[in-house]
Amino acid sequence: MRASPITMALLYFSIGVLLVFFAIQNVSTSGWNFWSYLIVSFAAIDFMIAYRFYRLRRVIKQLQNQNQNKKKKD
Repeated sequence: MRASPITMALLYFSIGVLLVFFAIQNVSTSGWNFWSYLIVSFAAIDFMIAYRFYRLRRVIKQLQNQNQNKKKKD
């Protein structure tokens, strides 16, 4: 069973939000240190992956619409 791109985008986005929360907690207790930067960088990567999955969904939709339009013309 394959997960849809929207499901994957929401999953990565929620992981990114969770990591930002952990980074905020870490900064409030010990300030900006190596671990804070590391957590924020992982969150940024998760947000980037979520955006790419969202964009993939839009591309798939456009391709499906093009294929349906071709079938209607034939």
